[in-house]
Amino acid sequence: VSPMASAQGGSGRTQSLLQFLWLVSQLKRVPRAGWVYRNVGKPKSISNHMYRMAIIAFVTEDKHLKKDRCVWLTLVLDMAECIIGDIATSDNIPKEEKHRLEKEAMKLKSTNHLLKKISK
Repeated sequence: VSPMASAQGGSGRTQSLLQFLWLVSQLKRVPRAGWVYRNVGKPKSISNHMYRMAIIAFVTEDKHLKKDRCVWLTLVLDMAECIIGDIATSDNIPKEEKHRLEKEAMKLKSTNHLLKKISK
């Protein structure tokens, strides 16, 4: 059961947050497209990729980096893929179109509150 169904009586913000969390949880079911196209057995998921990148950013010792910003970026980088899927270079979708699709996905009500937090 999706959290959207269980939040019927909640506030709009609560419903939006639960929808966002549910969408992001689906990234564990989306395999990395490049791995699938190359017939890699047991391809890693988008969420696995995001988690590993966030850990790498978190443990870096480069004092010139804004570590908190890097962690946020690694978590947000592939977030639109829970809506549009993992678009690989070999899909032959122009970069401009991919960026447009990602931007539109991040404008949805369920993801919009995250963008506001990041832009601070």
